[in-house]
Amino acid sequence: MRLSLLDPLVLPKGGTSGDALRTAIAMAQAVEKLGFARHWIVEHHDVAFEANPAPEVFAAALANATSRIRIGVGGVLLNHYSPYKVAEAMRTLNALYPGRIDVGIGRATAGPLADRALQPLRGAAEPDDHGARVEELIGWLGNDQPESAPFHSIKIMRDEPAGPLPWILAVSEESAARAASLGLGLACSAFHKPEQAPHAAAIYKAGFRPSRYAAGLQAPQSFIAVRIILGETQEEAERFAMPVRAVFRQRRKPERIMVPQLPSLDEAIEIMGGMVRADDTPWPMFIVGTLERVRATLARMTEETGIVEFMIQDFLDDPAIRLRNYEILAKAFAL
Repeated sequence: MRLSLLDPLVLPKGGTSGDALRTAIAMAQAVEKLGFARHWIVEHHDVAFEANPAPEVFAAALANATSRIRIGVGGVLLNHYSPYKVAEAMRTLNALYPGRIDVGIGRATAGPLADRALQPLRGAAEPDDHGARVEELIGWLGNDQPESAPFHSIKIMRDEPAGPLPWILAVSEESAARAASLGLGLACSAFHKPEQAPHAAAIYKAGFRPSRYAAGLQAPQSFIAVRIILGETQEEAERFAMPVRAVFRQRRKPERIMVPQLPSLDEAIEIMGGMVRADDTPWPMFIVGTLERVRATLARMTEETGIVEFMIQDFLDDPAIRLRNYEILAKAFAL
């Protein structure tokens, strides 16, 4: 079993965004010592309690503060950006930290107003050209755009080897099939629509083809991203999970309520209308419980998919509890 960290950079209680960034650097150093494989940072916009609007910038600080763990911009919301400019940033990171950078490629909405603010042409409808943008980006990561491509003559750091390693962030079977056909890594989400994760993993495994791009893969690589809320007792884990449950309840409302900070336990119970017990379904949105419960759930997911790497996200705002949980997991899985 391999473990990695997906860090949303939640502001610590009473802390600032700068505190969250410094906490993330210390956490990357700590999980590197514990044997974690990767430390990825997500891209979110207009989220008051997260300090991660520019992961492509912060990744350099994380890589500079560590020596072995792979650092991931996980991921780039490519629907908002020029693939060329993204590739320039990623190639720069790869030149500075060769063999240690991952780039996760996704698409998502940041909210109606933030989406508009990110658009270069704010009065125009955005085309649904994600597949073409992905291929354009991959071609620039290895400087091997097809001759038919309009930007074939443009190169980025042509004297540097191909990279960094690209991954497709997959919630749907469609995204998994794209990763397989292009020969890219699969970062399989098991918290957006967790019931789709085993199907996405199966499609990727069955459809993988060695990449025709220099930055791609010749053999499949995949991991499953999961939200794990670990506690010393089941009751403690369920209490820890309440604030993040409340945050996502608010985000899913039609009016998309923006939460200024993670709510307290009492506030979360009020939002949720009472305590919420752990989900017993095979692919829960939140894996909540003791070490034994968490370990059994991950073992079942591995048995069903064949995937042996899990990327953990917890959304806890207490760094000491987070680190305690990572130490427990590292020891349990013999990292």
